Amino acid sequence: MTRLVLEIPKQTDLMLLLALLERLNIRVVQRSEDNIPMAAQETDDKDFIMKGLPERENVEEFMREFEASRKDRTLPQREK
Repeated sequence: MTRLVLEIPKQTDLMLLLALLERLNIRVVQRSEDNIPMAAQETDDKDFIMKGLPERENVEEFMREFEASRKDRTLPQREK
């Protein structure tokens, strides 16, 4: 058995798909309608990602400091 989750933005496409599934004797197990607009959902995702990142005014300076602070670790069974 295969389960598939679809996001269908247009109501007309949904009705067409449901008619096709009925004709093919494919059972719809769960149907839900999210009232969250895609733009709002994308904004929520962006906010979630940005919340986890420290705020940096000067990214180039941060990258220079980061690169300078990196140290190569000694790998096992490798000669320097």
